[in-house]
Amino acid sequence: MITIPEPRTEQPEGEHREDARRRTLRKGRILINELQSSFDVLVRDFSEEGMQLKLWEAWAVPETFDLELLSRYGHIEAIYHCERRWQHGLMVGAHIIADKPAESSP
Repeated sequence: MITIPEPRTEQPEGEHREDARRRTLRKGRILINELQSSFDVLVRDFSEEGMQLKLWEAWAVPETFDLELLSRYGHIEAIYHCERRWQHGLMVGAHIIADKPAESSP
């Protein structure tokens, strides 16, 4: 008999966020320098409070930035104002700042 494990609802050890993130692989773009510069990223997981991003090359992400969430066709679906919470090499943890509403949701 084959048993299928129940989906995990608890957070992994060491996890400190309040809501669980959903795994995704979405294209995004970090906008900095008053929207004059942009860098492509991969959105690895997403929640209402934040997201985990993967950079294509190493660079220091600023403390605050805007993130465009793109459709699979490259259209802008939403723009989020974010705060960098952590960065380890190419991986970045971002918190969505609620005082600037998004244009739409993913």
